[in-house]
Amino acid sequence: MLRWEDIVNAEDTSERREYGRMCSGITVFRQGRALVVLMPNERFRTLSSGFTNGGFMDSPQAVINVTSMGGKVEYDCMRAGLKSYDEMNNVYAGRLGLDPERTVHLGTAANMDNAAVINKVSSDGVKVSIAITGGIRHNGGRSGDPTTYDESAARYREDPGTIISIMSIDADLSDSAMFQAMLMVTESKSCVIQELQARSLYSVGIATGSGTDQVAIISNRNSDNKIDTIARDSGLARAIAECAKEGLRETFDRQSGMTPKDQWDPLVLMSRYNMNAIRDEIRFGATMDELLSALEVIRKDSYSTAVVSAVLNVADDVRNGLITEEEGVRAAKAFVEDLALDEVIDPVERLRLDSNDTVIDLLSYACALKLIQTVRKRRAEDGQ
Repeated sequence: MLRWEDIVNAEDTSERREYGRMCSGITVFRQGRALVVLMPNERFRTLSSGFTNGGFMDSPQAVINVTSMGGKVEYDCMRAGLKSYDEMNNVYAGRLGLDPERTVHLGTAANMDNAAVINKVSSDGVKVSIAITGGIRHNGGRSGDPTTYDESAARYREDPGTIISIMSIDADLSDSAMFQAMLMVTESKSCVIQELQARSLYSVGIATGSGTDQVAIISNRNSDNKIDTIARDSGLARAIAECAKEGLRETFDRQSGMTPKDQWDPLVLMSRYNMNAIRDEIRFGATMDELLSALEVIRKDSYSTAVVSAVLNVADDVRNGLITEEEGVRAAKAFVEDLALDEVIDPVERLRLDSNDTVIDLLSYACALKLIQTVRKRRAEDGQ
């Protein structure tokens, strides 16, 4: 049986090449499966939510972000528990030429060549940097979603996708300031995901992150700039947020092609409500080519996407208890009829549109009608 030791021993980790620079003289390297954030001296401190050497660490040699081996070997190692996982991480740190006791270890399924390294300077002159990897298409989740990990059975669902944020702040931060910075990075991450309307894989909500996200904060104890607290309205807080947001957008694009343009697609937006029944609503004599062609017309129409987005917001308001389902259906019906659909003349289509009693059912049938109307319109243009 193949073991993690076999893979680690077989891997070529001899080459270390520079990947980027961070503030405080920190250099980012690529080596093997790792992104190595190397400290220039011992006068640093880290706070990390990682599994191996997490928490506070004085005088770290490096913070590393490592792409998992994947497959059954990785899964078996993780199932064996944290002791086995720590052993694997420590052995790998040694293979990279690092001291395992002074290496903070973070891990993900993302490829390190898709990492983003971003540098900012706050309005009050504090330098901030981030080295970040991310992908949540396969593991996006919303805080409070149904559980997928059963502690009593030590069983979990293996879905790759993690956001790893390693932030350096060129200041001597107090413990509380390091915690504040970690919270700000986490909140900034959730802001980007919300702005992209990335779906949760475990509920109908918009994701806030993944179940395995990790953050590391690096403080420069050599700095004469000692910061006891980071006020939310300070220039440093703004720089932290801008750095994290820019880095996450860049690495999302690199890792999974998740961009505002790609997310602004009605099918992508509707996917979190598992709306797979639109074609089941259609009982119309059209070829598959006609339907697919009409679908592409709708997907490229930003106006139609805006209507879908508005109706989904109404569905969210119903789900969150802000309005009743009846009020939501009434509002959604006004949106689709006034803004998206041509006049519905066919008596059966009229009856079906009026009979929907949930916002999602209404949207599903309205999308089917829009598809049918687009086919009819294209046929008319072609003189059929």
